[in-house]
This record gives sequence, structure tokens and C-alpha cells, in this order.
Amino acid sequence: MRRILIKKGTLVFPDRGTLADQDILIEEGIIAKIGKGLQDPQAYSINASSLLVGPGFINLHVHFREPGEEKKEDLLSGSRAAVKGGFTSVVCMPNTNPPIDHPVIAQFIAYRSNEIGLSRVFPCGAITLGCAGKTMSDFGLLKQAGVVALSDDGRAVQSPRTMYLAMQYAQYFHLPFLLHEEEEGIAAQGHMHAGETAFLLGYKGIPEAAEDVMIARDMVLALYTGAQVHFTHLSTALSVELLRLFRGRASVSADVTPHHLLLSDEDVPQLGSLAKVKPPLRGKRDREALKEGIKEGIITILASDHAPHAEEDKGENFAEAAFGISNLEITVPLYVKALIEEGVLGWVELWRCLSTNPARLLGFSEQGVLEEGKIADITIVDPDTEWEVNVGRFVSKGKNCPFEGWSLKGWPVYTIVGGKIVMREGSLVDGELC
Repeated sequence: MRRILIKKGTLVFPDRGTLADQDILIEEGIIAKIGKGLQDPQAYSINASSLLVGPGFINLHVHFREPGEEKKEDLLSGSRAAVKGGFTSVVCMPNTNPPIDHPVIAQFIAYRSNEIGLSRVFPCGAITLGCAGKTMSDFGLLKQAGVVALSDDGRAVQSPRTMYLAMQYAQYFHLPFLLHEEEEGIAAQGHMHAGETAFLLGYKGIPEAAEDVMIARDMVLALYTGAQVHFTHLSTALSVELLRLFRGRASVSADVTPHHLLLSDEDVPQLGSLAKVKPPLRGKRDREALKEGIKEGIITILASDHAPHAEEDKGENFAEAAFGISNLEITVPLYVKALIEEGVLGWVELWRCLSTNPARLLGFSEQGVLEEGKIADITIVDPDTEWEVNVGRFVSKGKNCPFEGWSLKGWPVYTIVGGKIVMREGSLVDGELC
């Protein structure tokens, strides 16, 4: 493995909250030296002038669909999309077919991802067998197989008793929960946010209460059990208020998605099934509350909920179309538009939400920081160049994206995983560059 010298970049230290104009020397997959004026004529040199260089981005919430639904996405196409999007690590949700409820499936994902050799792919184990909400999976065996968190994503565990016992049990293995929250009786197989737009279009509504009730329940359970509980893809104003109330009293945290910050239910008539997602796109009041929660530091992690589908799964019939948006390759510039351009966050804070905070939640000590002696997982971003979203150029199999044609800034231009350049100047690197 050749040495890499990143020259003249602006380094982002999200854990310290600072920026610095310095160089980085990488040797044998490790950050060997950070400082000004570094020289190494034998190293592969990257001119990072006018670029931002920071710890690799970590995505807590992706769907790579393998095993079982490889026509939508597989570990190879998903990993390619991840590094193109600047993500050095991702966490795969367990609602595959079969689900990640057995150590053999988790081991397969780890083995196959290592074989591919792009982004680090960490499996999230199912809370219950089959993600059916009834019988708990064996958390200990899943942890041994490489699982880093627990979720029944796509569904919430409806039984309070089962969720209570799972929270108690998980603490023996130091596994956090990544919870998709929806009370199914209230959601009642709805199609989109329960508001005026749904009424005018004639679609079944999913009330905000479906999310809020479950979040309130599981915050109380987290308080009583001491479990580490992370709520994924928040969508309502009240969910932010609940998080504000319980933070500091229970071990709770949350993330959002870019589409819940940039779109609302009023965009559904124009975008159709491309805007059908769970939780649904809410009202503008909810969208602004989410941004305020990020600005206040109530919401501390930014994820994608990358949910690719085959074209026929979306179709023209909104009511029958699958839920989900494919966005992994454009997640970072979407957040730049939603948060940096609107003055909600600066670059250091954005980087913290995309790297340091998810690393801390998952207990990763080697990632989320730029520090000598740490693994060289690094993302380099061009903050100023503006490119247009072209879904046809996605390397993900999923083209179900509502942001076609949007002009965005803040694109990742280099992704380095363990000292290996896997994406350069916006293109995947085929073969061994260094």
C-alpha cells in the first residue's frame, strides 16, 4: 500500500470544533502525520487546495437489500454508491429477506463486504425474529457475528412488553437501538401524511401521532431500563419536543433524513410516488421544527434512509407504490443545501453530525476523528463547485429519487477507506490506485 500525501487542504476536526490549513500523510492505512508543509516525494499526492478534508462520513441508515432483493440493490452496488457519496462506513438495516436475525446472515454481510473492499458495511441486527415483533433474536450471537446495533426497521415493535425486555437484554451486549417508530393501529396502512394534501388527493393519511406515540413510549422505556435508544428519521415537530424533554434524563438521540428537511407533503402532487416514503413527508411546520432541533443540537446525527427500489415497485399508482427514496450518492450535498446554505449549521457542525456523532453512538474509537495513529478513513469535499443531480448516473440500482435536476453544492470528491482511495474526483476507482 503506497503512502498518500494530502496537501494544502482545510482540515476539519469535528471533535474539536476547529478548522486548520494543514497536510496529512497516510502510511499503511493509518494517519501517520498531520502538520504544515509535509513533504514525501514517494507518496501519491492529492492537491486539496480549496477543499475540505475530514474524517470519513458514517451513514447510520441504509438499505442494501441483500440477501433477498438484489434486483433493488446488492452489497456491491450499495457499496459503490456509498463511497461515491463520500461514506466510508454504513450501517445496513436488517429488514432483508431473510432478515438479519441470525449470526450466519450477519457474517455473510461482513464477509461479502470485506471481499468487495469499498465502504465498511456494518450489519444492524433484528430486534425480533423475522422483524415480526414477537420473539427476541439472540443479541449475544448477533454481536459476536459483527452486528453493531439493533432495529426492526420498516416496522416498530408494537408490544411494549417485548420492547421493554429487549431494552433490558441489549444492555448486556452494549448494543444501541436504531428505532423506526410507527404505531400501526394509528397509521392504518396510510399512504402519506394526514393533512390537506392527502384529503384533496384522496389518499389515506398517516397521522403524526403514529410516530409521536411510539417515540414517547420508548423514551419512557429507555428511561426505566437505561438502554441506549436512537430514533431514526424523525419527521414531526412533537418528536423534537419529546427528544428535548428526555435528553439528559435518558440515553436517547435521533437523526433525520435530507428529504424530510427539503420536501413536504405539498410536493407529493408534483413528484408522485417518488415522494412516497416512511415516515411520510410532513407539513412545513414539522420541517422547520426539525431544522430548529438540529440547530439547537437536539438532533445530533444526519443519515440518509437510502431505500432503493426497482422501477416497477414505484409505478404510477401512488397508493400501491413502495415506500422509499434512493439518495445515498447525493446525501451530503442535499444536507449542504438544507442546512449550510440556510444557515442552520456550519461545516464543522455538519461534519460532526455525519462522522463524529455516529461513530460515538456505535462505539467506534478509530473513526470520526482526524488524529495521528487512527485509521485513515477520510472524506474530501468540494464546498463550492455546483453540479446537477442526474439520477441516470447513479451507480445505485435505485433510481427512485425525487431530486432529479436539482443544482447542488458540497459534493464529496475523494473517499479514502483504510488508506485506500476508492473514489477520486467524483468517480469510482477501479483497481489498486494506492
